[in-house]
Amino acid sequence: MTVEHVKKSLSELCYFSEVDITQTFSSNGVRILQVKCIPINTQHTFELTYPDSDKVDTFSDIDKAAKVITNIISKRTPV
Repeated sequence: MTVEHVKKSLSELCYFSEVDITQTFSSNGVRILQVKCIPINTQHTFELTYPDSDKVDTFSDIDKAAKVITNIISKRTPV
């Protein structure tokens, strides 16, 4: 999955921000990352939750969030 594809996915999450949507990324049936778009005033924050540790990172920049997500899922995808 490319960074641009992830950015498009994140944009779609924010487009429907009035609905509580969580996007889950999995590898071999194991959840590796969950992403939400949280509206704050006129801005959006991306909340990344790592199910194996319940650690949460937040990003207000879509480019940074997309790069982090791409790095995470590319490391988990078998070659």
